[in-house]
Amino acid sequence: AIALMIDRKTLVDRILQGQGEPAYQLVPEGVFGYNPNLKPKYDPAEAKKLLAEAGYPKGFSFKVQVCSCNPDHMDLLPLVAAYLEQVGVKLEIQPMEYAAFLSAMTTKTVTPGYFMNNGHTNPTTTIRKSFVTKEVWNPSQYADPALDKKVADMYLERDEGKRQAMVKELTREILDKAPYVWLPTPYIYTAWWPWVKGYNGELRAGAVRPGPIYARMWVDQEMKKKMGF
Repeated sequence: AIALMIDRKTLVDRILQGQGEPAYQLVPEGVFGYNPNLKPKYDPAEAKKLLAEAGYPKGFSFKVQVCSCNPDHMDLLPLVAAYLEQVGVKLEIQPMEYAAFLSAMTTKTVTPGYFMNNGHTNPTTTIRKSFVTKEVWNPSQYADPALDKKVADMYLERDEGKRQAMVKELTREILDKAPYVWLPTPYIYTAWWPWVKGYNGELRAGAVRPGPIYARMWVDQEMKKKMGF
């Protein structure tokens, strides 16, 4: 129901000034596992209907933790709250400094809502780190033994075609059970001087690991000098 309450396209236009995509699922468009048919539409009327069927005809309220260190999130969350309030769901926003915010996740003391970035890696890692029981970067504290087994089987499967089919099935299952509500993904641009060699705009070589990228970069001092720097 909450997924249907949010107009992602408008958020992209207003918050990201058009520089982003209205994400709907755990992997972005262009990454394997993305399903173009799994896009919840902005439909407040249907959201209210689902809330009533779930026993909340007048909505409900819940706390949401957000890191004050992220200006984008501090701007975005009030807009999300405004959408939800239109159908009776009220957010109690709780800003936190980074150490306390991270600690809430790692110690499993998050509130019913936890507003954070979910980094995109390869689809298998995204599924594992975000949904397998007791994983550190599983802020929803999602726990399903059946899903845990499916993820383990996916990692053990050596047939590439079969593994891809398993990834697609898990992607659909996770979206259907909806432990998260995905929000717009901003574009990220990288620029560098032409004398910086061995670099092609990469951001990470794994989970927040830029080290291997920096280790292979070098400066063409002759070119830099010829360009007047």
